Amino acid sequence: MTFTLFGNSSVTAFLNNAAARANAIANIRAMVDNYGIEGANLDFEFVTGSVRDSFSLFVNDLAYQLWNHANGWKELYMATPAVPEWYPGYDIAYLAAHSDGLFIMAYDFHWSGSTVAGPVSPCVPSSFWGQYCAAKTIGSYKAYGASASKLILGLPYYGIDWPTTSQDMGSSTTGTGSAVVYYYAFQNANTYGRLWDSYSQTPWYRYHTSQWHQCWYDDSVSLAIKFTMTNDSLLQGAGCWALTYDRSYDHIYNAIRRAFWVEAPTRHFTVQVNIDSLNVRDGPGTSYNILTTAPIGSKFVAFDYINNWYKVYFPANSGPYYAWMSGGDGITNQFMKGTTRNAILKVVVSLLNVHEGPGSSYPIITHIAQGQVFVIDSINGDWARIFMPYIDGHINGWCYLPSAATIPNPEDYNTYNCTVSSVVYPSAVQELDTFTVTLRITNTGFGPFDTLVFLKGTGNSPFYRSGNWQDSSRAKVYGFPGLPNQTFYSYCLFRAPDVGASTTVSDTFRFERNNVLYGPEVIVSLTVNPVGIAEYIFAVVNEDLFIKSTVFADEMQLIMPAAVKSCDITVYDVTGRKIIGMHAKPGMTARIGKELKSGVYFISLKNADGILTRKVVKIR
Repeated sequence: MTFTLFGNSSVTAFLNNAAARANAIANIRAMVDNYGIEGANLDFEFVTGSVRDSFSLFVNDLAYQLWNHANGWKELYMATPAVPEWYPGYDIAYLAAHSDGLFIMAYDFHWSGSTVAGPVSPCVPSSFWGQYCAAKTIGSYKAYGASASKLILGLPYYGIDWPTTSQDMGSSTTGTGSAVVYYYAFQNANTYGRLWDSYSQTPWYRYHTSQWHQCWYDDSVSLAIKFTMTNDSLLQGAGCWALTYDRSYDHIYNAIRRAFWVEAPTRHFTVQVNIDSLNVRDGPGTSYNILTTAPIGSKFVAFDYINNWYKVYFPANSGPYYAWMSGGDGITNQFMKGTTRNAILKVVVSLLNVHEGPGSSYPIITHIAQGQVFVIDSINGDWARIFMPYIDGHINGWCYLPSAATIPNPEDYNTYNCTVSSVVYPSAVQELDTFTVTLRITNTGFGPFDTLVFLKGTGNSPFYRSGNWQDSSRAKVYGFPGLPNQTFYSYCLFRAPDVGASTTVSDTFRFERNNVLYGPEVIVSLTVNPVGIAEYIFAVVNEDLFIKSTVFADEMQLIMPAAVKSCDITVYDVTGRKIIGMHAKPGMTARIGKELKSGVYFISLKNADGILTRKVVKIR
């Protein structure tokens, strides 16, 4: 509901009367109460400098009554002039801080009483029309101390038709202009010929009856330019004077949709902060401004990325609709990781209060807007606690559930995919040994590598290992839960089957989530040897210690009998990486392991007569 008061004398008389101000505030609050409306809009025009402080006091007192309403926060907006320099009665910084927003009436730069016909709402300054325009107005309000998030750029859905001395642009008027709403201005422009002024970036038309007329107006093209200014300047939004002036035409509405409509993404996925504190920025890079920070463990809803920067929702009343957070590359820097099995809250009303506790009586921290989505931390009755970045000292807030939709497991609706750049595992193991398959993965899908991702074989896999597999065909994937576009390492634990003779054992795998296969084939093929095969190849110093306990200290000596053939000796670490390779001739002593750290290793000795493989442990 808009409450108006126009004219210097009327405005001054009202603001100088404390009783009148108090009475007005009581009446405004009563109307809000009686009709259950969301708040009030003030349109006080021609406030003079002499009553500047009284106007600020009136706004402060009204805001206090509305913001502390028994039924929760009620909004206060107000209409403010196009050129604040001309109206010192408006303390722009104070009014912005003590309201939910200023509706800038960025029109009537040329008005019905102008002596020259010209653009009603010029987009940019020019040498022809001068400096005053929508772009300068935005800059002036910021210069006067108003936060961009408190500004709404009000734009005209109308034009003004003046009688003029000639057809030329910039012609003098010969009388008072008349307003022409967009519906008729568009039709007239089609009849007389739409002209475009590159100075103001607005359309106009002219025609002759008994004299020349010029009509300057705004259409979907000029308004789209100003909509872009709105977004580029990070304003709270744009508005118009007035609704229905376009009637059945959808030209302007389509421009609004292109500029402002936020289509809720269907590819939401949840991310979790993985370091002590992570910056939240207004763009995808370290050169962008820091909005706030998020502590370790915080969870957010992302839906897009640029490189390793992830676009997440940000509380709309505390900054932009979206923000950006760095996830790191997934290997060197792991700033954020994937998380799963979360429920998310999607706002379905125009604006939803976020309270300090589970009830409307708790103080309001901020507001979140329609279409925004946040991760639910817990639920208490009809109230859900959501994760937030630091907003006024809070990292959580409570929202009223009936004003939102709850979506469980959003990543289940996404497309999963990946590439695999390397697969590492031993070339040979003994039967029943456990070994590790390590994969370097790049996530090319739109869901995190979470605990529901498995490496699935073609059937009952010969590498099945109880406890580390979901079932006989699905190996659990461990490691870093990488986000879309991150590269990271994952690994699976396999067990070699029981064999009667040295055998090549293989299986082909693909990634699987929720019974859907994706990604490339991963082939695991290696030699499995039975215990004790080809032990006649060599003799080992301290044979009992080596063969029975497979434990050594400092170094291991292998003495090759003169009777055996030359032998290749290879040592692998537990990831299957080859770390030692040597050739031993008959009669020589091979000394192995002095340079190794303590840990588990695999030693393979191979010649034409057979293979011997041992898993060994260096204790110091």
